[in-house]
Amino acid sequence: MTKKKIYISYDFANDRAFKNELVAASQGEGANFKIANWSMKPENINAKTLKEIKFHISKCDALVILVGENTATSESVKQELDLAKALDKPIIPLLAHPQNTPPQGAGEAHDWSPKTLSELLK
Repeated sequence: MTKKKIYISYDFANDRAFKNELVAASQGEGANFKIANWSMKPENINAKTLKEIKFHISKCDALVILVGENTATSESVKQELDLAKALDKPIIPLLAHPQNTPPQGAGEAHDWSPKTLSELLK
């Protein structure tokens, strides 16, 4: 089985635990996805970093946005979302909690589970 490569976009300051959970799931038996790269630190946003992030996203099959409590206002997530849209990459927002709100323009959000992500990546 060829694993889909995903780029994880998340609120770096608040959602590392959610990111770690997804990374662990990618290493589980039967996972059809692998983590190719993940979100930039907000303090590192500059033209050079954006060019690098665009390159990494271009090499992935999808951008997965981990939607935590503050994700909708994260500047780095917004930048990564814009880059993925410009590259016409599939965008998959996954909810850490049902009450969270995805960033504007991210599309329909889905409840998080490894099974959900695996289904969406088929």
